Amino acid sequence: MMRTATFTNRIKVQTNVLPTELTTTEIHETARSIALYYKDGQFVCQTFFTPPLVGEINWVEGLERNGDVHFREISLIGPNLFRLRLTGAENKIRKMCEDDKLYTLIRGIHQTFNETVRNRRYIEVTGRTDHWDVLLSLDKKRTYLANYVDLDGKTTRIRNIIIVGDRLMGLTDKQEMVIGQLTPDVIEQEKVNVKVNRMEEVNKLGKVDLLEPVPNSDDTFLVTIKNEVYQFNIWGELLHFNVLEENVKHINSINFNHTRSIMATDNGIYEMDVLEMPNMVKPASLPRKIVNPNLSKTFKVALYVEDPYILGIHPALGVFAKTEDEKVLFF
Repeated sequence: MMRTATFTNRIKVQTNVLPTELTTTEIHETARSIALYYKDGQFVCQTFFTPPLVGEINWVEGLERNGDVHFREISLIGPNLFRLRLTGAENKIRKMCEDDKLYTLIRGIHQTFNETVRNRRYIEVTGRTDHWDVLLSLDKKRTYLANYVDLDGKTTRIRNIIIVGDRLMGLTDKQEMVIGQLTPDVIEQEKVNVKVNRMEEVNKLGKVDLLEPVPNSDDTFLVTIKNEVYQFNIWGELLHFNVLEENVKHINSINFNHTRSIMATDNGIYEMDVLEMPNMVKPASLPRKIVNPNLSKTFKVALYVEDPYILGIHPALGVFAKTEDEKVLFF
């Protein structure tokens, strides 16, 4: 096949149902899989059958759309304490959390973490907007649904939760940012909601679109409002400010890889050089748009991948991106 200037590759994933007891090989495959979901009482992962063509546009086909619960992220937030970002109906989430196989899965993935790898990100193409956040303790073998909080004395559901140090943050339906402190009570006691307050230093800037954590930090985080990116600390102090070009109206995700950040927007995908410092990420360049005909649409997610296990080369660097219509590509 002759390569053309507009060449794109199509690559189909393989699907593997996970056994109750995981071997070391299965643990590494699951941790590094593209998609991870729970369906009909079983955990299932999807991975590349062969590596993609690095440096080319690869459309990823065959991803499951109809699992009961799909994972978006698994991250370590404390000793044997994990935060799970999930999508699915609330009753399906709660049912999965009662399955002992979940603890076996998380215990296995925990073995793949180290001082530099503290989370695993997954792609889901369900089109669902019912996102949930679960805290899971391996020590107590208990879970906590973190989206219900106490705001103004009332139980309120929040979304886009991030955890920075011991602070839980999220957005209300009115796109207001709220913040509260996590304590062991949420795991050790029944029916405890974290008490949160509005962070007025952020909310006075406008309706918040997105919250994202800052890598290697326990007190700073990012806030996006339209095409603007603000870096705050948990005390409400503004540390940095950046703005994308005017035709960006919404930033949907921000991801880092130690030297750069990548942003999925309603006007394509942007990158920016950064300096990762203790408790801070400092911009080292202006944002620049990645120019490619396949990347000029609305993207909901863009994630760096630097794993030779997935890409089949070393050093490895690639990007997973998901479009507004739930199509996934790798480049």
